[in-house]
Amino acid sequence: MKLQARSYKLEATRGYTLVEAIIYIAILAMLVVVFIQLLFSLTRSYASFRLARDLVSSSGAALDRMISEIRRAESIDVSSTLGVSPGHLVLNTTDEGGEATTVDFYLSNNALMVEEGGGSVASTTSARVTVDNLVFRQITTAESSAVKVELTLSAARGAVTRTAKFYTTAVLRGSY
Repeated sequence: MKLQARSYKLEATRGYTLVEAIIYIAILAMLVVVFIQLLFSLTRSYASFRLARDLVSSSGAALDRMISEIRRAESIDVSSTLGVSPGHLVLNTTDEGGEATTVDFYLSNNALMVEEGGGSVASTTSARVTVDNLVFRQITTAESSAVKVELTLSAARGAVTRTAKFYTTAVLRGSY
């Protein structure tokens, strides 16, 4: 009987070497940095989107109200401040009962205010939006009179700031 010599191999243990571990940690660190940058970028984009939404909704509300009142008006009062910022527009109009009254549009603390008949005062812009520029211009022809409105609004959230300019023109119904 012969004895066979057995050879024993040392099996390599399964695991990572120090170099492999450092490479995996570096890759993981780069992925974390990219993810954090993406998260900050999305946050800034969302803030910018919210600012744009605030500007558009405030301008829509303000300009819609001004267009409505200008179209109902009979004339522009001589006490109006036209062609400069901040402008002040006083419209001669009638109320629901047919009585003569005025509607004033003006700036107060960077908010666009509307005052009806010397009584109720309301802001037409959001508290998160400031009015930087408000100019009213009268356009007069042989047949009619109109008002051109130039409105610049700003909004800020944290480090993100947006500014937008809006324009509209409306014809006074009582002028034609």
